[in-house]
Amino acid sequence: IVWAVEFAKRKRCVRMVTPPRVVQIVGYSDTGKTTLITHLIRYLRQLGYQVGVIKRDGHDREWEPAGKDTWTFRHAGAGLVAIQSSTKMAWFEQPPPSLDALIGRMGEAGAQIILVEGFKTAPYPKLLVVRERSHLALLERLTDCRGIVSWFPLQAQALPVYPIDQPQRVAAFVETVLFGDQQNHLERC
Repeated sequence: IVWAVEFAKRKRCVRMVTPPRVVQIVGYSDTGKTTLITHLIRYLRQLGYQVGVIKRDGHDREWEPAGKDTWTFRHAGAGLVAIQSSTKMAWFEQPPPSLDALIGRMGEAGAQIILVEGFKTAPYPKLLVVRERSHLALLERLTDCRGIVSWFPLQAQALPVYPIDQPQRVAAFVETVLFGDQQNHLERC
């Protein structure tokens, strides 16, 4: 698992906020989850929150070219490998920690809000992103789904529906999901 933290422009909060608030963005491949998450990051950062993101790699891809130093260290048997530059770091860990452990680590590093892409069976509040009507069937398998972000008009759903091309509305809804009526209780950085 890679745990990357950008340090370059990051402001640290003096007061630690625990635990971080978590919302999952779920859906099938190529539905726009990553694009939506980038909009959410920008919106939440503009509000002053420290935001972390955890992405599930369901295909267990190799993240670094074979033969590079960190790859070589991992394949030689190192269970923990970190790489750091003057502006960022990444942490490779085998076997991977649980989602809850990753959330805890991000909270310790200062994340107030964590957006999780994937991990469909995890118990956190979710937004389902759908590109086709058939994707709505995923609702039957999800727990704690709070809303739908759709590429096409949807009428009369049991959950709130937001168009994919209105990320500000989705972001405002995410803030409501995370904080309800107590939106100002976190110290924003």
